[in-house]
Amino acid sequence: MLMIDMTWNEVKNYISEVNDNLIIPVGTCEQHGYHLPLGNDIFIAEYMANILSEKTKALVAPTINYGVNLPCDVHLAGTTSIKPETLKEIIISITDWWRQQGFKHFLLLTYHGDPFHIQAMENLSDDIKLYDVSEIEYSDILEKQSSIRHACEAETSAALYLYPDKVKMDEVREHDIQFDDFKKYLFHEESSLPEGYVGNLGYPSFATKDKGSKIINRMTDRMISECGDFLKPSYVK
Repeated sequence: MLMIDMTWNEVKNYISEVNDNLIIPVGTCEQHGYHLPLGNDIFIAEYMANILSEKTKALVAPTINYGVNLPCDVHLAGTTSIKPETLKEIIISITDWWRQQGFKHFLLLTYHGDPFHIQAMENLSDDIKLYDVSEIEYSDILEKQSSIRHACEAETSAALYLYPDKVKMDEVREHDIQFDDFKKYLFHEESSLPEGYVGNLGYPSFATKDKGSKIINRMTDRMISECGDFLKPSYVK
């Protein structure tokens, strides 16, 4: 259930009568190659947040649409980034207000693995939990890859399952870069555009809707298992 659609009094009553925890989707405005939209990580975080809300009755807060992205992606139009300390301060500020209104636990739900994005949200307080929905086992689902990369076989499969109308498979251009060669970009040590890089890493041409269904179902099962207890109302624990 989306908190943004409710009045303040409805939220007040919901906190005291239904669930006093809050799910906060954290996305980012980031390029995903020629074939996926800038909002990919936002769409998936919001989808998963809504699923978790249905299972736990915790409210879903308005999405944080900006996160920390690779410096090299500044060269790819539309992508933007905020500093890790900015993201951290946003979360601390908004949860401080909500905490005063009666919310007990805050689940930060993200689908974006930039290491500095993740670090900005880790270990903020005992009542704030970070959960990255992408952290599942992929090797038995994917054909060409053993793990998730970026706008790859895994991410593109998930997109084909969740929002196929936004996926441009005829625009796919593959240019993989091995981890050791890409590490300096991943850890923000290099801001130039890698030679031949079109925004995706991995093999999106191998993506299918069926693989996407398996990925999303596995993400959902793991998320519910690992976050359900955290989101139980305080007055029924």
